[in-house]
Amino acid sequence: MKKRFAALLMALVLLCTTSIALADAADLPVHTLGSRTLETKLKGTDVVEAQALLATLGYYTGKLDGIYGSGTKSAVLQFQRRNGLHADGKIGPLTLDALQSSNAVGKADPDPFVTLMKGASGEKVKELQRELRSAYYYAGEIDGVFGADVERAVKWFQASAGLTVDGKVGKLTRNALFNRTAKIFNGGIPIRALSSGARGYDVYVLQQKLASLNYLTIAPSGYYGSDTVAAVKALQTANGLKADGKAGAVVRRLLWPTTVDSEEQKENMESGTPDDPYTDRTLRNGSYGKDVANMQMRLKAAGYLLGNADGIFGPKTKAAVIALQKDYGLKQDGVVGPQTWAIVKTLNVGNAEQDVVQPGQPSVGANVKRIEFGNTGAAVKKLQQQLIQLGYLAPGGDDGKFGNQTKKALERFQAANGLQVDGIAGTKTFVKLNEKLGVQWDIPVG
Repeated sequence: MKKRFAALLMALVLLCTTSIALADAADLPVHTLGSRTLETKLKGTDVVEAQALLATLGYYTGKLDGIYGSGTKSAVLQFQRRNGLHADGKIGPLTLDALQSSNAVGKADPDPFVTLMKGASGEKVKELQRELRSAYYYAGEIDGVFGADVERAVKWFQASAGLTVDGKVGKLTRNALFNRTAKIFNGGIPIRALSSGARGYDVYVLQQKLASLNYLTIAPSGYYGSDTVAAVKALQTANGLKADGKAGAVVRRLLWPTTVDSEEQKENMESGTPDDPYTDRTLRNGSYGKDVANMQMRLKAAGYLLGNADGIFGPKTKAAVIALQKDYGLKQDGVVGPQTWAIVKTLNVGNAEQDVVQPGQPSVGANVKRIEFGNTGAAVKKLQQQLIQLGYLAPGGDDGKFGNQTKKALERFQAANGLQVDGIAGTKTFVKLNEKLGVQWDIPVG
């Protein structure tokens, strides 16, 4: 650690002596590191400093050119995953603090998460508890203690994700939980068969759907209990199905039907998963349509695609998909299947260009409605539920009224995620909530 710290000081000394020359040579704007969140396409002397820090830790091997490109983003993603941070590829306050910490985990260091198990404690356990809570596997306190309740939650998650059920948070479990790459749901639609005793975000999604159809009267909790069994049975009975209370492929097709616009599209439609073909269709080179354009817009907003969101899946789109898959540790085949779709739907759409695929149809991210102090209603309640899931608002605080407690909780969330701390939920706040939750929630518009 002392050698690394000395190397870091040397890198910073060299940086101080060369940053002005770099700025002159590349016409880089001068920014102080930490004065803004760094992300794809930004340039400046603060980017040079960040690259130097990443290089010292072994994550960045490119030139200190002050340009936040794919190489810098890839290095940041690797650093975030190795240091227990939300992997969004951006350098905000939390990532910057970790980069500058003497306890920063370098690329060559032993994996610090292999031994995270019962008996552990500290900030990493708190972050684990927050992620488990946001995925509806854990409902206890965020106290930083890895006890029996946390171990049970980890085992529930591992079972639902198809991982080894040992209650230990190693590399595979952590990546699946923090980066949402496990095959649990596809864009919010459950993939696995659900039945009594199941837990998780996909259970919560099922309950929300049942509640919207007036089959479920309790608040969605993420636990498949007797009320959910009764609601599924009622749905099955009303639709002439065997009333066993289990939500398998037939129930999912009933709740999330897919319409086909034309015979040609029907012929081109491919199965989303072996278990259920009624999910987002697989996209690849040669595909076209509104779903391609939606996917392209998200890739553009995240800095992977520089071309137009024209609804045509060509070579540039394939290259962008491969870059995304590489960053998230997926198979790099350029095909947008269930796992890649799950990542695409978490991408920041706040800065997406407002392309319109068909006249009169607004694109993703348009007309976002702000929610602030004094507001009431369903949108406020959903915001409160999100803050509760992430541990910023106390359970039971989702009363649909934006008061002082909600404002304080939102400000804590904004401060922890490098956002402007104004207590107002706008586009950037909604997008960040989506990223932290690992799914694409509906953004209120109006």
